[in-house]
Amino acid sequence: MKRKMKWSFIQNETSRKATFKKRKKGLLKKLTELVTLCDVKACAVILSSYDSNPETWPSKEGVEEVVSDFMKLSMEEQSKKMMNQEAFIRQRIAKEQEKLQKLCEENRNSEIQNFMFDCLKGKIDVHHLDERSRRDLTYGIDKYLSMLKRRAESFTCESSSSLPSHVVADAAAPFGFQDHMIQHHNQNDQNEQKSVQLECKALLNFYDQIPKKIHDFNMNMNSKKSMLPDLNQDFNIGEDED
Repeated sequence: MKRKMKWSFIQNETSRKATFKKRKKGLLKKLTELVTLCDVKACAVILSSYDSNPETWPSKEGVEEVVSDFMKLSMEEQSKKMMNQEAFIRQRIAKEQEKLQKLCEENRNSEIQNFMFDCLKGKIDVHHLDERSRRDLTYGIDKYLSMLKRRAESFTCESSSSLPSHVVADAAAPFGFQDHMIQHHNQNDQNEQKSVQLECKALLNFYDQIPKKIHDFNMNMNSKKSMLPDLNQDFNIGEDED
């Protein structure tokens, strides 16, 4: 496994010089690729204690041309997407905070999901819940019920829809023309329709078995208070599951 680089000043001069040469070579290679592949203008000026004169890339004239073109731009264009070290670090911090917030929301959604099913199993007494837990539980149940209704409706529509056109055509054809392949297709269609009907029935049964008293209890407890959930993100429980 490659050893992770420690981002700090290299105290050993020999190692520092070797790192400088290696990184400089890599930087100039990347600049060459950028100019060649993307057809952009780029230059580099490197001033170090290892060379008496600044090193320019691709050449002194090339650097002067790029800088001259840059200076012809307006101040607004020059500063567009430009950032210093402080701005770069602030941007990184903001992105990491955004990731952290997203993870916190995902964890909270998972907690609410487990919390909801523990209540449904009778492992938790809803009468001993605090304000936030009641609000989150109500929000989670509402979302889950809505998801179940949509799933049930979609399966109901699928199961009640007309049969595929080739099945209708086969049924209208003389019996003598219905060979083994047609029977095979019909059998697959019947199995698929039966599977949809069974899944729809299972969802509807599960929906009917949910203790609505938990939902009613939370609605009564919060009838005089705001029902806005703490979470701004949709509660996606099982929406990707078949």
